[in-house]
Amino acid sequence: MRRVLHYKTKYLNKSETFIDRLVRNHQEYAPSVLCYEAKSFIDGLPVYESPKKGVARLTNMVAFHLNLPLPYYTSTIRELQPDVIHAHFGYDAYKLIGPAQKNNVPLVVSFYGSDVSRLPSEFGWQKRYKKLADAGSHFIAATEFMKGQLIDLGFPEDKITVVPFGINLSDFSFREDYNPTDQVMMIGRMVEKKGFEYAIRAVSELQKRDQPVTLNLFGDGPLRDDLENLAKKLELNGQVHFHGYRPISEIMQKLDEHSVLLAPSVTAEDGDKEGLPNTILEGMAKGIPVVATDHAAIPEAIQNGKTGFLTHERNIEQISDKISYIIQGADNIDEIRSAARKYIEEHHSVKRMVYNAESIYKSVK
Repeated sequence: MRRVLHYKTKYLNKSETFIDRLVRNHQEYAPSVLCYEAKSFIDGLPVYESPKKGVARLTNMVAFHLNLPLPYYTSTIRELQPDVIHAHFGYDAYKLIGPAQKNNVPLVVSFYGSDVSRLPSEFGWQKRYKKLADAGSHFIAATEFMKGQLIDLGFPEDKITVVPFGINLSDFSFREDYNPTDQVMMIGRMVEKKGFEYAIRAVSELQKRDQPVTLNLFGDGPLRDDLENLAKKLELNGQVHFHGYRPISEIMQKLDEHSVLLAPSVTAEDGDKEGLPNTILEGMAKGIPVVATDHAAIPEAIQNGKTGFLTHERNIEQISDKISYIIQGADNIDEIRSAARKYIEEHHSVKRMVYNAESIYKSVK
């Protein structure tokens, strides 16, 4: 069986289920994992982690922090002799250029969001990306919007393929008995581009309209304290609840218990943008109406009034209007929910994602 070596510096952060789904559903390639630090989603996988003791630890640590090729990476690839390396995120892929070239192994790189929006504006990264564009065998964009970003950054168009995120449809049973209530939810890492602030402000706006809702927030991050303070300032202590990180099994249940999933994404001050948030795709698969913004690639999945609802970025009134429309019993809501599920089945099945990725692996040999 052919072998693919997946690389990410930290394998994986808890929010990166979209990578885990690819790795665990390979059909024609046996997967293994190379990383600097093993974190989550590693059970049952062959994982090769950078040394944590002795001189080897120090040598690799220095190389890592200087953005130089790690000797451990080079020796591990030489030992495993994979047919292809699949590196995830542009900033991580850069560390694999040297080791892949030394071992004459094709390097496929997937991009996801901040690595094409914010990172290129940081010192030194345009030069590094030029090197990556020359060295990489093929590049995967999660969306058409992102493909355009990569072309603008100088990556060769003929080496870029769009492979949308995949959903294990059998794990996401469609919610048949939908009855709107005042329960609204949002999921994600609490950083600026996710737009948590605007979800909270929409709750305040609805309260002013005498249409109170309860907003449950699932996730954590650097802005959590600021967001909690905002909820207190707006006197929403009884309406906005912070639940922190929750496992996917619990989130699946919550998607069946709420009436609206919010994804009010924005372009952050430093230029950081979303790709296409995985939570949106999961919500669409489950049959919860999604209210999102016309940000980055979101309109590729959410067609306003057809597969969900779109607002402009930072437009609190529009977000509030959409929530109100849904919870008051929109006549066409079941049509929208069904169309959303159909879209996911046609464009975002995990089988389709794996097939497309493995087709790329074969093409670079």
